[in-house]
Amino acid sequence: MNLYTKSYNPDWARIVDMVVEKCDKLSEYIKDKTVFKVILHEKGEIELAKGEDTFRIKEPSLIILSDRDISDFKTIKKGNNTILYFMPSLVREEFSLEDLYGNKYDEAFGTTIYQDYHLVKDFFKTEELEKKIFPLSLIELNKIRTLIDSIEKELTMQYDGFWPCRSRSYLLELLFFIQFLFGKADEKNQTASPDDEIFSQVCEYLNEHLGDDISLESLTKEFSINRNKLNSIFETKTGKTCLNHLTDLRIDMAKMILSNTEIPIGEVSNRVGYPDSNYFTKIFKKIVGTTPSVYRKNNITCR
Repeated sequence: MNLYTKSYNPDWARIVDMVVEKCDKLSEYIKDKTVFKVILHEKGEIELAKGEDTFRIKEPSLIILSDRDISDFKTIKKGNNTILYFMPSLVREEFSLEDLYGNKYDEAFGTTIYQDYHLVKDFFKTEELEKKIFPLSLIELNKIRTLIDSIEKELTMQYDGFWPCRSRSYLLELLFFIQFLFGKADEKNQTASPDDEIFSQVCEYLNEHLGDDISLESLTKEFSINRNKLNSIFETKTGKTCLNHLTDLRIDMAKMILSNTEIPIGEVSNRVGYPDSNYFTKIFKKIVGTTPSVYRKNNITCR
């Protein structure tokens, strides 16, 4: 199996360094030294080893692996695994393995490259394999499955010339969500107050439903909480109201898609929860200072 996807249409002449494998047992490709891996383990039981440490993993779980993580593996019980292989340079052309391991981007604060760097850094900065294994709730499982299936669909169907950028945009969204899972895992290690629990639950909901229609009313019903209390918790934690926090999440996602793909702005707008692209442009300009099209022109990395 090639760990990349070539365009079927010779006129496009594109190669995307990403492929999806669906299997009932793990293959040798998860030990490949050139790509990062995202494993969605839905059924069965697998065992992964890194050095002397061995971890037996039951379903459903998400595992993220760098090019150096696995020394051995075993399928204990056949099941259902979906594995996404990708090169970090797909996120950003400059991200060679040599430069990433050389800490070249650690100090690039306040730049789009630093934002993109954060999407991949946990793959290789986190050395303990145990911290790269995430038990999943049903909602998290469905969110990740949907994103990987969307990537696979773009790679295999190639409906139009946007398939390389569109598949890449779903990868960015997946990495954005994985970044949230790391933050969630860190919070679990801290003593949580009732307000902390509510904040964590609402943040999880917002990240899982980023592209959906969300209102303050729907959130208060979902979590049986007074709107003033909800906003008070978010202002204490983030300095913003709950919906302003959601807006910032959406705009951050939009900025990543705009700067890393060429998919139409209307599609970007809809992906981040704004069916009305004119309203999206208004909100984006208010927060970022430029329109989405100008932001893309100044920051685009996908050509």
